[in-house]
Amino acid sequence: MRAGNRKWVIGLGALVLVIVVAIALFDWNMLRGPISRYVSQKLDRPFAINGDLHVDLSLHPLVTADYITLANKAWSTEPRMADVQRLAVRIDLLPLLHGQVVLPEVALTAPKLVLERNQQGDANWTFGNEPSTGGALPAIGRLRIEAGSVRYVDPGLKTDITVAVASVAGDQSRDAIQVQGRGTYNGEPFTLKGQAASPLALEQKDRPYEIDLQARAGATAASYQGTIVPSRADELGGAVSLQGKDVSQLYPLIPVTLPWTPPYRLSGELRHTGGVWSMQQIKGKIGNSDVAGELSVDRNGKRPVIKADLTSQLLDYHDLGGFVGLPPPGAGTRGTPEQKKEVAKQETTGKVLPARPIDLAGLRAADASVHLKGLRVMAATIPLDKLDARLELQNGVLKLQPANFGLGGGNAVLNLVVDGRENIPKAQADATLRNVELARVFPSLKPPKGNAGKLGGRLQFTGHGNSIAEMLASSNGSLALINWGGQASELTMVLSNLDLANAAELLLRGDANASIRCAVADFGIDNGQWGVRTLVVDTAAEKILGQGSADFKTEQYDFRLEAKSKRPSLMALRGPIVVDGSFRTPHVRPAAGPLLARVGASVALGVALTPIAALLPLIDTGGAADADCAGLIEDTQGVADKSKSGTRQGG
Repeated sequence: MRAGNRKWVIGLGALVLVIVVAIALFDWNMLRGPISRYVSQKLDRPFAINGDLHVDLSLHPLVTADYITLANKAWSTEPRMADVQRLAVRIDLLPLLHGQVVLPEVALTAPKLVLERNQQGDANWTFGNEPSTGGALPAIGRLRIEAGSVRYVDPGLKTDITVAVASVAGDQSRDAIQVQGRGTYNGEPFTLKGQAASPLALEQKDRPYEIDLQARAGATAASYQGTIVPSRADELGGAVSLQGKDVSQLYPLIPVTLPWTPPYRLSGELRHTGGVWSMQQIKGKIGNSDVAGELSVDRNGKRPVIKADLTSQLLDYHDLGGFVGLPPPGAGTRGTPEQKKEVAKQETTGKVLPARPIDLAGLRAADASVHLKGLRVMAATIPLDKLDARLELQNGVLKLQPANFGLGGGNAVLNLVVDGRENIPKAQADATLRNVELARVFPSLKPPKGNAGKLGGRLQFTGHGNSIAEMLASSNGSLALINWGGQASELTMVLSNLDLANAAELLLRGDANASIRCAVADFGIDNGQWGVRTLVVDTAAEKILGQGSADFKTEQYDFRLEAKSKRPSLMALRGPIVVDGSFRTPHVRPAAGPLLARVGASVALGVALTPIAALLPLIDTGGAADADCAGLIEDTQGVADKSKSGTRQGG
């Protein structure tokens, strides 16, 4: 090598050595200010590196920065949006020559992030000068998080949740993320735990990102094990399970007011794509009722549209009480706070009609189409065979058209419309009974005591109010019932007349059946007063006449039933029988006035006459005329005719 060239090489080497020494001895903290000002300007938010800034030089230099802070919005309750105790980033220098940023390793120690909304819905993660997103994001080889936390605050949702985040060993040399959090969601205590794939997996935008989470809010628990596709954030799918005290507490997750229910446990396949949430292959129980089917919520329109097709192999009718505002059985001790409050209110007031206000906002918030089938209905005292109900909700108008119940070998059909478009909802109901065998509804009427025949009828009424109780208290319409073709216990009939002599005879020789010629009940409904227009039960032994009313405003009964014997009887303490008291505690008793007068007359005669003469006031010679059943049916204004025609057609 020439001397000149040797000098040049030595000089270059010395220069490189000087540069290396200068870099090695360089105080990197001098760059904290320029870097902080640059980032602050980009984010329009104060940013600072408050600790040391250091660089370990190599082909893969390691840059560390301590105590990094990012200020929060001025309205926030927390002064800083982000805190990082230490950030360590390793950089691959060779790709920089090609304009690529490759970070083989990124480590965060004690990072804290606050995500917050205010009462107006503004978010603290929006920045005044949003950074440019035109360039490619750095390629990160490994991300490690130690003792991290994320806090989410939303006063509008009464939500404040803090989640601890830490890396755990995962697949493919990538650390997964383990989360565990607690706080409040929608005002209820909230807990969260689970695991997700490394956030770096989100870079593969078309590859499903794996999630396994369990959460509990109040009495509601949920778990999800599935995936989400980063490039299509609305594409989600996996197994979900839900468990809680009341399905109605799923609002607003399901954007419609749901009825009260007993405790439930459900599972299925959750899907979200194209703005439609769906839960398929649903299996589980609500109260004592099993349920299966599918449910979807479409949020693409002005209002969400809910569709459900549900089937129950064994349906407990008690579990349906929430549809009319009744708390489920046992709610007083095991129910939700809202259900317990309603039970306590009923016990205090003595009222039984459902007084739960209709949620008009929820009624108008979504449209719905629901089909519910109960293949077998479990009822302790009512012989329900099946249920087939269709519910439609459109623009605040709820239609139950129809709800078809199998009842006592026949059926009951209910059509109901509730118009919730005005501040005071309006209701219109039309219910029909056909071919109902009374002996199956009331087992005490089965042979040998009687078969009681079949029952048909129709109820029509309109009403208004913000609850079922208010609608019934303002109701107007009619109710007609017809019973024919049966036999009743003769003993029961004479006891209804307090006919002691004939009752004693029947007890001695055995009970017999008295054929029912007809039984007709016709009620007029006027402003909540359900008053008797015609009430006659005509048998071979007795004819019972009734009068009175049921007041749905005060929830009080006031009926008088009087039996007229068709044969002579000694010791007939003629009624009438009084049915009064409240809907909760009705009373059935003989009318005190007529009974005491009759017994008093006997005692007075006994002073001057023989004992035989003293019995004269208690002798009834009978002779009550048979009822004109055809005429009574005509008096029901055609309503009963229609019902009777239906029963004849059915059997």
